[in-house]
Amino acid sequence: MCSNGCRPEPQKQAVAAVLAQAIDELAAAASAGDDAQLAARLAGTWAMITAADPELAARTEKYSGS
Repeated sequence: MCSNGCRPEPQKQAVAAVLAQAIDELAAAASAGDDAQLAARLAGTWAMITAADPELAARTEKYSGS
């Protein structure tokens, strides 16, 4: 399984930093109680996660029936 193991280390760090920021923004949206913003942030964060790990996206599709 290749997953993130094929990415060069600097690229992994950059992806991790972007995801960490997205998670912080997601937490802020949840705390603010703005459901529309929370849904948009969650969708965006999930898109980043699946782009960073296509194998995860494929497994998720298998289990969700998407």
